Amino acid sequence: MKTLEETRRRSLANIVHELGRPLGAIQSAVHVLIKGVDDPMVEQELLEGVVNEIKRMQPLLDDLAMLHGQVTGTLTLNLVLVDLSDWMTTALLPWRAMALEKGLDWESEIPESLPKVKIDPERMAQVLGNLLSNAVKYTPEGGKVAVNAGASDSEAWFQISDSGPGIDPTELEQVFEPFFRSQRTSRFPQGLGLGLTIARDIVEAHGGQLDLTSDPERGSQFTVHLSLN
Repeated sequence: MKTLEETRRRSLANIVHELGRPLGAIQSAVHVLIKGVDDPMVEQELLEGVVNEIKRMQPLLDDLAMLHGQVTGTLTLNLVLVDLSDWMTTALLPWRAMALEKGLDWESEIPESLPKVKIDPERMAQVLGNLLSNAVKYTPEGGKVAVNAGASDSEAWFQISDSGPGIDPTELEQVFEPFFRSQRTSRFPQGLGLGLTIARDIVEAHGGQLDLTSDPERGSQFTVHLSLN
């Protein structure tokens, strides 16, 4: 009971922190605008700042809505037959650009012979995005992010690897818990800690499995397994 209560307190504190910072910035900008600004350029900058802060809050609100849907059992999938090779090749493009812009080495091996799989392409793109966002974010400049995929008779899989700080062995399961923040490594110091929770839940809703292997010295590997049966 004590652990549950501590989790609730930590979760509430995280939500207050994540929403409080942008709302504080918006409030300050609006206060200045109400008082009046003589310089049109300054007024424009303040308005753009408000818009940007609202945009930054949207992914957080989307994650909270998604988590609420999963808790209440309202997570639904729009399953369609997708050519995994084509889907991944397209879905990876923005993440490749982001990795290269940060100065990371990008490696991608997506065989053209991957089978067709029945997935919700939008939901699975969110899984891919969450995993690659973390990989790019936590891998230092000069490091490496790699994406591989393959298939057997019974399953298709794709894997995201990075050369970031890795995850402490004692926290390998905890990182999938809602609102988790690592106390041992710099891997998850910020944010609400919902990305991996949502990613695993989406994969499991597809009847699949999301696995993690990590070494604090060598980085992490997240593997999504999707059944072909």
